[in-house]
Amino acid sequence: MDLIAHSIRDAPVDTELTALMKARNVCLSPTLMREVSTFVYETRPAFFDDPFFRKEADPKIVATLEEPARQASMASSKSAQTYKTSLEVARRNVKALYDAGIRLASGTDSGPPARFQGYFEHLELEELVKSGLTPSAALVAATGNAASCMGLADRVGTIQQGRSADLIVLSKSPLEDVKNSRTIESVWISGNRVPAAR
Repeated sequence: MDLIAHSIRDAPVDTELTALMKARNVCLSPTLMREVSTFVYETRPAFFDDPFFRKEADPKIVATLEEPARQASMASSKSAQTYKTSLEVARRNVKALYDAGIRLASGTDSGPPARFQGYFEHLELEELVKSGLTPSAALVAATGNAASCMGLADRVGTIQQGRSADLIVLSKSPLEDVKNSRTIESVWISGNRVPAAR
């Protein structure tokens, strides 16, 4: 095994697991936003008011998630409430594994309609910081470590000569506040600026 996808959320990680992961150089992609997505729509989440989210979110999906019956169903779901409680265990385990030197690769398990692809990646950075990582460590998990864990570090993930120049330019530093990852001024793919959407 090269990578564990999804959180370890049922119990605290122990030294045996940590030692095995280190010995075999196994990465963890905790996908904390996957956990959040299982319960967050029991009420109207605060991010629904984020202009950065609203700009691209499908209003029909948002309206469906705001339906009172759907919210009540999630609030009474035993599974959803278990994931809600397990999130704290998952966060502590992310920090413990990071502190032990395990490489983390940011991921969200997004794709289904209620897991907003693109936006959830920004929220995953916030979840990593809530778990105790610095903004810098969270950004490395989303870039260099993610590429390394996927066996692509020789091509992508860091800004270096000979690698694909895929990057974003931000107007504020995410090292000061990881939410600044949303202050996107421009996007570059293979060194070419992507025209801004109108």
